[in-house]
This record gives sequence, structure tokens and C-alpha cells, in this order.
Amino acid sequence: MPIYLPAPAHRNGGVDGQGWNRLSVGSMGGLAGDECALRPRDYSHLLESQDTRRARYGGYGPCVSDGKCEACPIFRAAPRHLDSLDDRILVRINPTDGWLHLMNRPEDGWASLALRWTWQDLARLDGWEIGRRHRDEHSDGFWLNRCTNP
Repeated sequence: MPIYLPAPAHRNGGVDGQGWNRLSVGSMGGLAGDECALRPRDYSHLLESQDTRRARYGGYGPCVSDGKCEACPIFRAAPRHLDSLDDRILVRINPTDGWLHLMNRPEDGWASLALRWTWQDLARLDGWEIGRRHRDEHSDGFWLNRCTNP
């Protein structure tokens, strides 16, 4: 399963062989760095990071180990643990800085007590499933559902 996502290489293509049609600035080699599928930056990439076979370049944080996944501190990190009395937690996305906030009482909006997490930490969360998107008058977000063991 791919974790290391190398930046796309520039390919001379197009009608003239020089790459003058549909040239992407992001694919010009050296301008974009390699990425790690364990470092999502938004909801859709968080879902992909749960099964990295679906992961494609774009939308992830930079690779910190030059493609040597066995030695990567993110890959080797222990799963995160979350204790909660509820089986369902709302994760609000702060619209100003993109930080995630796990809400104690989601009906109170931003006045509720919250734990601040990163996308990367949430991708390593053990015992919880990423749920449906949520939007209300306070912000965008999504639900976390506790996994049930039969």
C-alpha cells in the first residue's frame, strides 16, 4: 500500500513535444515536494489515509524521511487513543486556521469545551471510524463513531 507519494515528474508532451499544452506548474519538478499519505490535510484525504491504497499525490503533508518509510517517525508512531463517554463525537473544523476541535457538547457551538487535534493525529486514531460530514450555523465538521466490537 502506498504511503510515500512522490511528486509528479514533468513530462514533455503535447503537440510540439515541448509540453506547451496543459502544462501544470505543480508538475514541473522541484516545485512540489514528495508527500506522505499518513499526513492528510482535509476530510477527503483523511478518509483516504485510512486505506492508503486509494491515496494519490496532492492533499497530503510533506514526506519527512525522503521516502524511507521504515525509518519514518510518523509511520512508526503508536496509534492515538481517545477516551470519551459518548460513542459519537463531533469534530469541528475551525474556518480561520483549519485546526480540528473535538467537541464535548456540539449543540453549544464554539462555546463548548473542545480538544484541539491535527489532521495527522486524527489519521492515527485507534478505535474510532470517520463518519459523515456535518454542517451547521457554527462550522463545517464531521462525526467520529466509536467502533463496536462484536
